[in-house]
Amino acid sequence: MKVETYLINLDGSDDRLARATAQLNDVNWPFQRFSAYDGRGKALADFENHDVAETQRLIGRSLLNSELGCYLSHYGCAEKFLKSDADYLVVLEDDMKITSEFKTTLDALLDYLHTHPELDWYLINIAAKKKKLSRDVTQIGEHSLWHAYYFPIRGLGLIWSRKGAEEFVRQGRTMTMPVDIFFQTWLSKNGKGLGVWPALVRPAGLDSDILGTVASQGISRKQKENRSSSYELKKQKRMWRDRIYAVKHLLTGQ
Repeated sequence: MKVETYLINLDGSDDRLARATAQLNDVNWPFQRFSAYDGRGKALADFENHDVAETQRLIGRSLLNSELGCYLSHYGCAEKFLKSDADYLVVLEDDMKITSEFKTTLDALLDYLHTHPELDWYLINIAAKKKKLSRDVTQIGEHSLWHAYYFPIRGLGLIWSRKGAEEFVRQGRTMTMPVDIFFQTWLSKNGKGLGVWPALVRPAGLDSDILGTVASQGISRKQKENRSSSYELKKQKRMWRDRIYAVKHLLTGQ
């Protein structure tokens, strides 16, 4: 079994890199720094594989260029992983704080996954804020591995299977929503998401360098998003649709 870990970090975010590196070194967890895609200040029209019209149709607003940068960073991690010979990929964002049992639990989790190939999964969220519409798979120490039928929205810590990364690269190439919403929508529909609870990774409470700080620009996020009158309706429709998918998987166990 071979595992790779990529830490997403923006060029110039040296303090964040130092904090994350210290945490991972303290638990002897090897990783590679992945240079984040910097979308700040870039016009939406300059992003390849971004469908502006479809984005408005689906979520009722425009994507921020910083959201597209975040999406491309995760997409790039999946592409790099597939070029390697690793079996699994752990992706961490540099605004993270790992728990004291991060390494021991993750080692045991990966061993379990590798010896249970019948467990058909694409992506595991190890930074979930909530656990709902789920079914436990197994207990690993003080943590449970569970079918995350309503996939958690937080993308701070993730584990990819090769099959999952392949499908993400294939199905997620065109960007029409933020990457964490894509994961929730995609995995709630196909039922191939897993989670770990309690979370092994939590936010460090830092402003995202990739997403930028809207306040410093003197303009609200709502203004930048160019929300349509149907934004709230589409948001609620999407969330209820994903919950319905999740309930169906929960009831059928598939």
